[in-house]
Amino acid sequence: MKIVYSIGHLGNSGGVERVLSSKANYFADELRYEVHIIVGRKKPLSLFYCFSDRIKFHFLDIDFPPKKPWHYLFQTKEDKLYFKKVEQLLIKIKPDVTISTFGPDATFLYKIKDGSRKILEFHFTKNYLKHLGESLINDKYKFIRKYWLLFLQKREENIAKNYDDIVVLTQKDKELWGGGDKFKVIPNPLSFTTEESASLDNKRIISMGRLVYPKGFQYLIRAFGLIKEKYPEWKINIYGDGHDKELLQKEINKLSLQENIYLKEPEQNVEALMLDSSLFVLPSLYDGFGLVLTEAMICGVPCIAFDCDCGPSEIISDRNDGFLVEIKNIEELAAKIELLINNIELRKNMGIQAKENAKRFALPSVMQKWESYLNNKKDI
Repeated sequence: MKIVYSIGHLGNSGGVERVLSSKANYFADELRYEVHIIVGRKKPLSLFYCFSDRIKFHFLDIDFPPKKPWHYLFQTKEDKLYFKKVEQLLIKIKPDVTISTFGPDATFLYKIKDGSRKILEFHFTKNYLKHLGESLINDKYKFIRKYWLLFLQKREENIAKNYDDIVVLTQKDKELWGGGDKFKVIPNPLSFTTEESASLDNKRIISMGRLVYPKGFQYLIRAFGLIKEKYPEWKINIYGDGHDKELLQKEINKLSLQENIYLKEPEQNVEALMLDSSLFVLPSLYDGFGLVLTEAMICGVPCIAFDCDCGPSEIISDRNDGFLVEIKNIEELAAKIELLINNIELRKNMGIQAKENAKRFALPSVMQKWESYLNNKKDI
């Protein structure tokens, strides 16, 4: 089989790139598919994740200008060039399947008549733009931005209708889209697996993600601020980068948590970080899946997450391998963190269950779903 992935850019440390590397490598190395990846932008100096030598890359070197509101209504010359270059490549490659990761290419990929089956991967929750609009707090243009985001969400819904299939990450998200045969649920695979388990003896809490408001790190900081006097020896490492880094550091300083909470750059060796921790917290206000939850769990680390749309409730078994907490409930989040800090037996029992439950997200298991789906062996 010949597969083409289309993505706007490549080289960042984001979840989409991590999942793409895992799946593309498996298709190329294990299933021996011919895999191409078309990238809209220039080739970065280095790729954050490793890709198989069997994968063929096509960097289109398009220099997109900063996105303006009218760019969503009218095509720019860069958009037209993007369409033309992708069309030429697809006609030349003649793939069986072309998969968009819902970047800027999603607006035109389905229009290209190269004979391939067009699939749209949606890596967010359907209502992420709606949630983003509702999260605008100190914005004097909140009213305008909120309705603009609702417009963009409707635009995405209309784009999605044009694809042969839409692959979402959770059953809940399929329901939000309205269900139907066009929607397929395939979770993100683990990017690694390990026989090792964290000792859970270290007084270290870990969290990961982009340093932006929807990831909710401000709530984790405030929650730990409520219990810091009891547990001064416990540390929280938050790995990520983003435009709210300075604001989060100010929050840490305001609560005098500089000796407890540290904002750290993204790391490639996620496994080592997880194995060196005793608790993982995902305070996202909304999330498409929560890949980092499965990565913590396969390392035997219990997790706490806000019960947001859409991933955590389909990953964490509440009170079995971790805890689900009401969104933005700082007191409840602090209480659950404190419970696991104080009860090492509970922490270790949950860690054992977490590792067992995470095995369903192992790469071979998830990729078997993809193989069956792409080859029409059975409905998934």
